[in-house]
Amino acid sequence: MPIKNPLQCILLWLILIVMMILHFNYNVGKIFYGVDVAREGADGTVPMSVAFIRMIYYHLPVVWILILMRTNATWIKLGLFLISIVYTLSHAAHLVGEVMVDPDLSQTPLLSLTLIVSIVLSIEHFRYWKAK
Repeated sequence: MPIKNPLQCILLWLILIVMMILHFNYNVGKIFYGVDVAREGADGTVPMSVAFIRMIYYHLPVVWILILMRTNATWIKLGLFLISIVYTLSHAAHLVGEVMVDPDLSQTPLLSLTLIVSIVLSIEHFRYWKAK
């Protein structure tokens, strides 16, 4: 039996969070193979852009999940559907960027799956918005 909305949306958001954590872990995991993963000119300071990326891809999805757990207002459903489209577009752009710069045999399948999950999330948010 398929999982009903909004639980399906919640699970898809959680899967996306896990996939983004894996994406970062794959990058850091190169250390075990002797690859220098430090960015050129790194001085030990975490840039503010990293905080924004973490907020967007790790923290905000938790907020979306909490919202899904607490309300089913139509305008919230529409808002989360539109937000899911923005995430899908960002995942698509990130996949294209990764493939164009440095195709990685572990990152490319992961980011492809991330895009697929994001597309499914957008579809489910659309269905949830349109559900009576």
